[in-house]
Amino acid sequence: MKILLYVSQLSAGGAEQAALLLASGLTELQHKVIIVTSSLRGELVSRINENSVTIDLASKKPIRSLRKIAHCIDNTKPDAVVCFGINTGIAAALSKFIFRWNVEIFIRNENNLYLEWRGANTLNRFIGPLLSRWSARRSHMIAVSHSLAKATADYLHLAHGKVAAILNPVLDDTTLRRIPLKPTLHPWLQDPSIPTFVAMGRLEYQKGFDILVNAFAQVRRHVHVRLVIFGNGRLRGALQAQIDACGLHNDAVLAGFTSDPIVQMHAAHAFVLSSRFEGFGLVLVEALWSGTRVISTDCDFGPAEVLEEGRFGTLVPVNDVNALAAAILASINQPRIIQRPPDRWFEQFTATQAARQHVTLIESLR
Repeated sequence: MKILLYVSQLSAGGAEQAALLLASGLTELQHKVIIVTSSLRGELVSRINENSVTIDLASKKPIRSLRKIAHCIDNTKPDAVVCFGINTGIAAALSKFIFRWNVEIFIRNENNLYLEWRGANTLNRFIGPLLSRWSARRSHMIAVSHSLAKATADYLHLAHGKVAAILNPVLDDTTLRRIPLKPTLHPWLQDPSIPTFVAMGRLEYQKGFDILVNAFAQVRRHVHVRLVIFGNGRLRGALQAQIDACGLHNDAVLAGFTSDPIVQMHAAHAFVLSSRFEGFGLVLVEALWSGTRVISTDCDFGPAEVLEEGRFGTLVPVNDVNALAAAILASINQPRIIQRPPDRWFEQFTATQAARQHVTLIESLR
């Protein structure tokens, strides 16, 4: 088959990483892949599979690309369009409606739609939910975790059976082996004498890094520890100001993008996910694969499912600075009692497994 993957951008993020991994899995299975993006810029551009065709729509937002999407469909003639995130899904559905092209659309919901639209501007808070439900009725919905599938169906006013659950691809099949330390480690992670914690993600409200910094400030009063936050985003200035105000300028750092997340996690004392909401929590699987300890908020949706209700990591309440600080301290003061999942557990998160499931779903509707 020829499958078009539509992703808003290629900056470092879970949906973008999943798109590139799915592209690799599909090409591995001998399918043709077209990656379409509104902006061919970002940290992940270098990871595009060399066997994929790439099309840059050169638009600021997916919603401004409706005619370009139609031209793209007409020129490439794919068997299916897979959209990563509700915004690309809305744009594809509107383009199909206006320009009357006839290819099935599959929208992968990557997030908690209720909280995502509630945090938008005034116009999008009103029109976003309406367009999401309109688009869902004209497309096929996929959720990236089982817990998110039910919530997605409820939010979009769909029957539960109308939303398929396909877990995010996290690992390329060639990475299913132990990851050795490399010389690209952050300098703080090269010093095992000081417990160093790692967090990763876009520097946005959703990721709760402000809560993590406050929790870390509490921990720092009791023990010498360090915190490395990898990622870029709009809140970088505010987070740096918060770090300075807490007196953590020598103990917490905003380290920017890393091309080797699993390597950094492997060297860390623990990985911390402080998110207020998620759809899956791709970085949790990476952290578990690396073999490090995992501490995560029990947010909707994904972490409890990935960590199997605390079997593979510590879960704490969302927005609870004291609970997060206590969990960080406990990881230092108590022996490790939570083990890494067995290697076979990670097979459900491979690129080819996700590709097979997408192909099966597409073929079932042809």
